[in-house]
Amino acid sequence: MPCAGVSLIILKEDDTMSRKKKYMSSKKRKYRRIRHVMLFILIILIAALGGILVWQKKQEADEKKAQKAEAAAQAKVGEDAKSPGDDEAKTGSDGADNNGPTDGKQNSNDSASADEKQDGTDSTDPAEAQQDGTDTGSNINKEVQLAENTATEEKHKDNGLAICMYHYVYDKDNPPKEKLNSNFIEVHDLEKELKYLTENNYYYPTWEEVKRYVEGDLLLPEKSVVLSFDDGAYSFLNLGVPLFEKYKVPVTSFLIGNIDGKKKVKKYASEYMTFQSHSYNMHRGGGNIGHGGIFPVMDHDDAVADLKKSIKIGGNGDAFAYPYGDYNDSCVQAVKDAGFLCAVTTEYGRAKPGDDPLLLPRVRMSMGQSLESFKKLVE
Repeated sequence: MPCAGVSLIILKEDDTMSRKKKYMSSKKRKYRRIRHVMLFILIILIAALGGILVWQKKQEADEKKAQKAEAAAQAKVGEDAKSPGDDEAKTGSDGADNNGPTDGKQNSNDSASADEKQDGTDSTDPAEAQQDGTDTGSNINKEVQLAENTATEEKHKDNGLAICMYHYVYDKDNPPKEKLNSNFIEVHDLEKELKYLTENNYYYPTWEEVKRYVEGDLLLPEKSVVLSFDDGAYSFLNLGVPLFEKYKVPVTSFLIGNIDGKKKVKKYASEYMTFQSHSYNMHRGGGNIGHGGIFPVMDHDDAVADLKKSIKIGGNGDAFAYPYGDYNDSCVQAVKDAGFLCAVTTEYGRAKPGDDPLLLPRVRMSMGQSLESFKKLVE
């Protein structure tokens, strides 16, 4: 009997130990699973963080590349602005100081860089752009047109419409690293000009109205002006656009599509700024007239495809600015076939009834011009 009792005790202890081992084993397995899950989550978080860091590095590199391209473009514009063709006539018909006429169809004051950032957007036509949700009309300017066209047969603009051509903006209190040239305007000077236009109730015709005006189908108020900035540079987008929003003045940004085009359109969208085309990837060398822009020597179909791609990126197909200002008859035909209403050159002058809407002259705005000079240029 004593032996049986001892055996029973031993069996009970074994059973207890067995249950404890099973319990401990189950607990260990539970903790082990928790550790594995936590390790897995940690790996995912590390991978995600790494991905974010890589993406940020890429974004910074892309932006530096685009800024480098813009800096090269600005430097080239500065060189072009000093060329003899640009200095031939520094006084317009109203006697105001200004960069004068250029060398006709072979001249330009725009710029490009071979180190342009490729956007990678597929070519498409305006109809396709509308189907995928991109608006190809300058609805932004039309929606914010606050003034009425008060022109009458007795009182209307009869000395030509100034289409102002700006490029870059800088702040004298925080000057950029790149060398300034005559195509920069100081941000405070720009504000004075916008304030003057606002206080004097200027009318800002849309590109459709500009076309009708030069074709003789529309009269414009005596105080009418069009404002445009070439290249879609970051200096204009960061310093200039806020002023146009402040004074509620419509402006056109002629955008080079493959230099951060999609990013700029998305980031800097404004109800007072309309992105129009400065080409997608024709702001580069390779040509044999003027400043050597490639547009005049491009195959017609390739040129039209480039223009339509730029329309899709900018979301508008109303106006086009010739890259480098270089063009010939084949360029004008391509612009027409792409569906643009108007196109602007770098030739000096005011747009007048009878002008070709696809070869409109402009009035160059230069660094250091006084407010009085500006008034004479636009009145």
